Amino acid sequence: MSETKNMSKRKQSMLLGGLISSAGIFISKFLGLIYVIPFNYILQTNENQSYYYSTYNIYSYILTIATAGLPFAIATLIAKYSSRGDYKTCLLVKKISFITMTAFGFVCMLCMMLGSGMIANVFCPEDLDVSIMKNVIIIISLAVFIIPVLSSLRGFYQGLKELQIYSMSQVLEQLVRIIFLLTFGALIVYVFNQDAVWALYFSVFAASVSGFLTIFYIRWKGNHRLIEVKELARAQELKPAKDANVVFKELLFVAIPFLLISIFGYCDAVVNQMDLKPGLAAFGEMAYTAEVNTSVFGRATKIIAIPMVLAPGFSAAIIPYITSALEHKNMKLVRKNITECIESVLYIAIPVCFALFVFAKPIMFVLFPHVDNAQLALDTFTMKWYALEALCATVCPVFSSIVMAIGYRKKIVINTMLFALIKIATNRLFITWWGIPGMVLSSAFAYAVFTILNVYVIQKYFHVNWKYTFRKLIFIVLGVLGFYLLSLLFTSFGWIDHHSSKMVSLLYLMLMGLACCGVYFAITAFCNIPQTIFHFDLGKIFSKIKAKVKRT
Repeated sequence: MSETKNMSKRKQSMLLGGLISSAGIFISKFLGLIYVIPFNYILQTNENQSYYYSTYNIYSYILTIATAGLPFAIATLIAKYSSRGDYKTCLLVKKISFITMTAFGFVCMLCMMLGSGMIANVFCPEDLDVSIMKNVIIIISLAVFIIPVLSSLRGFYQGLKELQIYSMSQVLEQLVRIIFLLTFGALIVYVFNQDAVWALYFSVFAASVSGFLTIFYIRWKGNHRLIEVKELARAQELKPAKDANVVFKELLFVAIPFLLISIFGYCDAVVNQMDLKPGLAAFGEMAYTAEVNTSVFGRATKIIAIPMVLAPGFSAAIIPYITSALEHKNMKLVRKNITECIESVLYIAIPVCFALFVFAKPIMFVLFPHVDNAQLALDTFTMKWYALEALCATVCPVFSSIVMAIGYRKKIVINTMLFALIKIATNRLFITWWGIPGMVLSSAFAYAVFTILNVYVIQKYFHVNWKYTFRKLIFIVLGVLGFYLLSLLFTSFGWIDHHSSKMVSLLYLMLMGLACCGVYFAITAFCNIPQTIFHFDLGKIFSKIKAKVKRT
């Protein structure tokens, strides 16, 4: 059976792959946002929320080390060798990466368990129980073993451009986690009348349960594709696989830069958490307790995760598609993939992040419980500033993923280290000067330098023509201006400031969001922007709709 025959059924553009990946991560994050409404009521106190958000920040960072950049390295090598028709080596990459990530995950789990007391003492907010924090860290450490195993399987199918499996596994993992933590949390608190801290323990254990079940889903869903790869490998009678030691070294060679950029690139969350309280104290905001600050910080971080799905979503597609184009020495396709990726992310991210700024108050009011108007005001103020963080953290990492995909790993490691140094050097200082806005401005400054350096690398080696991208950006900003003018009308009606009823505020929020997004789309569509970015003909779509209406 020929490779062309097998692959022709799965041909899709990098753009479609990015949208599919982003959609799966978006649904996953959206579910993660919605469940906090009942979940916060189950946890009952700001203290329990602080334990939860603080632990997940620690877990996310350690998980980055546990996966060691290997999922993207796996995808890169699978895309490379499948493009060459070397499916024996693809299977060898799968085997070696599975063993390696299982070992890494196990070691990190042991380190997290044994070091739980020290980690709890360092990261536990003041006035909270260190022993509870330690228990939560020990429980979630099991997920640090399970999720790397899951990630190795995701990397394999990502490299084969099976992004539907990649995307759906994200949704399933989140869905199982939410069902588990809400069900057992509610049972333990409301049926068995136990302390809410037990709901906290079950909530972090849910990460392990969801990861374990998602592994079985990927193995079941991807089985037909794996069988096909094995058949293609058997057809390579005269072409042996690469030596296992060579593959392992290559895997590490590709993975280490990913690991380094993950450690340095995502250090901002840990730096923010460590600098927030002392920085605010120096700024003069002693009135806020540590647990309230941590809760507000966690809430804003959870909200901005929604637009930020575009970065990992398109990164998941960039790697196999650009790797394949480079293997075939198709530089025109590489440049096309780069501009399509950036334009797509800008078109979606800019209005979504601006919406977080405009609708910060109703969003925070609907999604989170508040003791009083002062806490709601603090949440709103923080969310408005974090909208800028959301835009930077969505758009800028895409440039770094492109630099990684085109093969300049050493340069992206250096650029990411500079990002981390700027963030660490300015964060505490900026918070001391400006409070919470200083934390965001520190990130924005670091991201700006980071992006300029990455664009320079892309331009130096691939000479991308950004003229049409800048032109589209102008019309995108024009669409956002229309968005903003309509929001001012809603403000005059008092809809944005309404916060007497969560249901009424939610209704207003939905209506305002749809209307403003509609205006944005109408203005940009009139300027032919989404049509050229996403390659669709609006006239043909309307004609088909009219034809269907007439037939009915």
